[in-house]
Amino acid sequence: MLAKMQNPIIQFDHVSRRFGGRNVLKDIDLEVPAGSIAGLVGPNGSGKTTLLKLMAGFIKTTSGNVRLFGYDPFVDRAEVMRRARFAFAPPAVYGSLTAREHLKFLSATNMRPRERSTRDDIMAVLETVGLADRADDKAHTYSFGMKQRLNLAQALLPMPALLIFDEPTDGLDPIAVVELRGLLKRLQTEHNLTLVLSSHMLGEIEKLADTIFMLNDGRQIFCGSPDKLLGEERQIMIRIEGELKAGVNVLRKHGIEPEVNGDGRLLLPPGSIRLDEAVRLLGNQGLKLMEFHEKQPGLEDAYIRRLHQG
Repeated sequence: MLAKMQNPIIQFDHVSRRFGGRNVLKDIDLEVPAGSIAGLVGPNGSGKTTLLKLMAGFIKTTSGNVRLFGYDPFVDRAEVMRRARFAFAPPAVYGSLTAREHLKFLSATNMRPRERSTRDDIMAVLETVGLADRADDKAHTYSFGMKQRLNLAQALLPMPALLIFDEPTDGLDPIAVVELRGLLKRLQTEHNLTLVLSSHMLGEIEKLADTIFMLNDGRQIFCGSPDKLLGEERQIMIRIEGELKAGVNVLRKHGIEPEVNGDGRLLLPPGSIRLDEAVRLLGNQGLKLMEFHEKQPGLEDAYIRRLHQG
């Protein structure tokens, strides 16, 4: 159970969602504080899209509560949408319209007359996403990355308090990924924008997110910082000269449950034994310790391990 924070932007409290006889989400607890970036990751079919639809108010929970800014998005969707924007993949753009026309049309249809964006507002947003010099070119002439930036521009007019972005780097080349990453970080720091990024690109989530929320088969299998995830997955790796089974038995007698990896090394929980202790215990059984070091997994390794555990 997560410790409750004061006034989170997003809060899921024991949320489950069924479709027919299938539990797509099961007892989800999630909190996202203001001004943070949360990364939502999980394999296909893990429940990510359903979770985003609950945030957007497209569907309601089977049980439990969802709150954005203190409102139920299914009941008070208008209140939520005054503060939140959603950029779903793939980019929703019209090839026959220019970038400027997209934003002008959006302003005219979605905002009250007194709130409608001016020409300067529109150009400021296009400048923010790097499309000011292509403002009057039709969208069918844009690359995929430019369409993704136009999708983002539509979500930033006017600037929201919360942006939920589905697969932000999907289909982008490496340069476009770096540019978008920098833009999202600037939006967070300069506007105190809260972001939720749903992605299968774990490397990008690691570079951007303050919190990682992992789903697998509709269940949450981790919620915390990238450092916390990596810290929990840290292990001691040892290699023994002698019979491996004998080494395993020695360690088990001292309350340590080793894991045998594929190359004959043993993986032990972090902090479970010191080097001098390992040398002494194994030496007493005629075994020689040949290697002893801490194994620091990458985020992808930690993620895959969590999936297998979950």
